[in-house]
Amino acid sequence: MSLELVSTGEVLKYMREGDAIIIDIRDEAAFLKKHIPGAVLMPYAGFDENAPILKAYGNIILCCERGATSLLLGRKLSKKGYKILSLGGGMEAWRGPLILE
Repeated sequence: MSLELVSTGEVLKYMREGDAIIIDIRDEAAFLKKHIPGAVLMPYAGFDENAPILKAYGNIILCCERGATSLLLGRKLSKKGYKILSLGGGMEAWRGPLILE
């Protein structure tokens, strides 16, 4: 389907509308230290491209530390037909609310 870079503001809009799932693909330690409220942890190392949760959402927002890994995974998932949004710059660029350890 598609792969698109999105900003913090765009992610916040999707969060308000309830129109997407945010998937954090960092490792568990990084996720527990800080993450976006409502994000689901699915580490890249063991990511299941066929996970049933993916099919339940029209928009999938991927988030990693700096943005590169989510783009890599996003390309693979978009080829499988998912609409992927990748947080540009990853958590280092995130300027919205956070859940902190």
